[in-house]
Amino acid sequence: MKKKNIIKFTESVWDYTPSETSSHTSFIKMDKYLIMVDTGMDPSTTKKIREFAESETGLKFKYVIITHYHGDHTFGTNVFKDCDIISTRSTKKILEQKIEGDYKDKEIVLPNITFDGQYEIKGEFKTVKIIETHGHTQGSAFVHIPEENVIFTGNLLFADMFPFAGDETVNPYLWVDAFQKMIDLNPNIVIPGHGHIGSIKNLIEGQEKISEMIKFIETSYKQKLTKEEMMNSKQLPDFTKDANDSWLKMTIEAFYNVVEEKYNLLKEI
Repeated sequence: MKKKNIIKFTESVWDYTPSETSSHTSFIKMDKYLIMVDTGMDPSTTKKIREFAESETGLKFKYVIITHYHGDHTFGTNVFKDCDIISTRSTKKILEQKIEGDYKDKEIVLPNITFDGQYEIKGEFKTVKIIETHGHTQGSAFVHIPEENVIFTGNLLFADMFPFAGDETVNPYLWVDAFQKMIDLNPNIVIPGHGHIGSIKNLIEGQEKISEMIKFIETSYKQKLTKEEMMNSKQLPDFTKDANDSWLKMTIEAFYNVVEEKYNLLKEI
């Protein structure tokens, strides 16, 4: 474990990422125990992070928080078989389906504590709040430490990079709402799912990107453009210019499906 990749941001928050685009794995020091936020994709790396954290703090892990179901945030859960693993109920339901399919070759430890809405871990000196928002995926959540004003966004935020927005359970409208909930907390430090450690500025930019994409898809849908025509449209938001083609295609398809469902429902009213 390269210590240079583990950065301490406050008296109780450390974060690890091996590169500028890899997923973040963070841990929180409470008064008598540690909490992990997401577990990364590689269990051997996760094991080293755990060993470093427990050696550095003299405390043991008690809880693991999973912000959403994607493998680069959950495949390291088998390193924490002795801990309580927390997620939204929706995230656990999707993981149960995934381990019967795409994740069948992965040793994933399912959450044993689930919730809808909000869950709190109360320590002697600080509280860790987990807020369900949906958006990036069904069941997506972010983590907030009010006393230190730190937010761990999970994949609700891809800082300074094109967001992967093509999940089959994505809801861009709820994603915009999720950003607003985080912005309203006015955080000092924002730890994203991917990208650079940021601030409220990154949350505002992230919300603008999703909003711009929604507007583009809605306008294109009303113009009866096909998904293929949208991919090649000169009206695509500027932030998509550097996007990976497959990610952009998946994003257009996923957003299109949600927008189409919205307008079909409006026709029925």
